[in-house]
Amino acid sequence: MNQALTIPVIDISPYLDASDPKGVANQIGRACEDIGFFMIKGHGIPLELLRQVQAEATSFFDLPLETKQNTMAPFGLGYMGQGIENVAATLKEKSTIKDQKESLNMNLPVRDKVWPQDMPCLNETCKEYYNRVEQLAGQLMRLFALALDLEETFFDDKIDRAFTVLRLLNYPSQPEAVLPPSQEQMETMTRNAEHTDYGTLTILWSPDSRGLQAKSRQNQWVDVVAPQDHFIINIGDLMSNWTNDKWVSTLHRVVPHPETLGQRRMSFPFFHNPNPDALIQCIPGCSGEGNLPKYKPILAKEHLEMKVSKALGQEEKMG
Repeated sequence: MNQALTIPVIDISPYLDASDPKGVANQIGRACEDIGFFMIKGHGIPLELLRQVQAEATSFFDLPLETKQNTMAPFGLGYMGQGIENVAATLKEKSTIKDQKESLNMNLPVRDKVWPQDMPCLNETCKEYYNRVEQLAGQLMRLFALALDLEETFFDDKIDRAFTVLRLLNYPSQPEAVLPPSQEQMETMTRNAEHTDYGTLTILWSPDSRGLQAKSRQNQWVDVVAPQDHFIINIGDLMSNWTNDKWVSTLHRVVPHPETLGQRRMSFPFFHNPNPDALIQCIPGCSGEGNLPKYKPILAKEHLEMKVSKALGQEEKMG
């Protein structure tokens, strides 16, 4: 791995206070072209709220398995136990790697089977956090438009009914973890196999992001290590489709890290997708002579259903 490659850090406060929106957008555009990952600071979401989410998530994951399984719903919502998801299969259908993580997957409105019952503090904390990152996602989409030399509101009518999901991820401790692992050990040590995200963008917070790696355009794995008050942002497949691969939906994974080997790990990604009925096709300025559109137009819903079905090994339909 070439440690000279790093994930850029972008202060978005000059966009939020309107002092230099285009300057922020230009930095984001370069990052999306180069590696599809960047970190942001100056976002205005307090670290205390993030830590409250972590504390409530810990309380949930420490419950008995049978209690957690009371919160389960179709389309990968609610609780998902360890070894159920296989994100590698979204790219390689014959993959047998089962991700060594469990998750609580929630979207709004708050409702039974998707949000835990009898955990009002978790639900209130996560609802507050959900609303804050949902607003941030909308601001980032406007920055994306500016970065692509479009009207700032270009994406507004394509995301005003966005399908979004907040995932609380728990990677249990791995007392038997060793480095380097054998091929057989990789089957049980891979915390999140290499994959791309499905939608427009992901907003990730982790109290300790060590173990997360992104693959550069030069096919080198780059460590993504963020300060606790930063968010990690990456773009997904549908944004890559929209931009005709001008922006890259980057392969990434979570693997054992030598400094945290075997330790429990947590992260909290917020997945933002377009309106289910949004038609995703090459946007203005991203094709031309010698650079024809690479992807057939597709409804966002169709793409998401296909990806979720592959990850869970069964047909899944959006509700």
